[in-house]
Amino acid sequence: MRIQVKDFMSTPVITGVGEDNVQDIKTVMKVKGINAIPIVSYSKDAQNDEMTIRGIVTATDLSKDVNENTTLNDVMTTSSVHVVHVDSSAQSAAKMMLRHKVHHIVVMDEGEIKGMISSLDFVKLVAEYSLE
Repeated sequence: MRIQVKDFMSTPVITGVGEDNVQDIKTVMKVKGINAIPIVSYSKDAQNDEMTIRGIVTATDLSKDVNENTTLNDVMTTSSVHVVHVDSSAQSAAKMMLRHKVHHIVVMDEGEIKGMISSLDFVKLVAEYSLE
């Protein structure tokens, strides 16, 4: 049985924009019980709004020394945002996370964020299937 990313990804995904206040996002993440959010921007053209993933903010990023004026632009990680398609296999997603030493990846389809996968999602996946 081939398990696909869409079978165990976490949804819905909360996103942020770079200008969002860190304290506000900390509160949202704590209330929602999430450890990472993608940071996006939107560009308008004549046809539609196009979303771009600019970075990711994790609980680790938010543990940095911040004040009431700190924004997500100040703390987000821009170098390690990894993306998989909803139809990708769990195995390929796991290999990507191991290869890049990341704990969160964004799941996309047709230019839209559909979910997130974390290391914890893989633990839950393994817990659901017999390893015997």
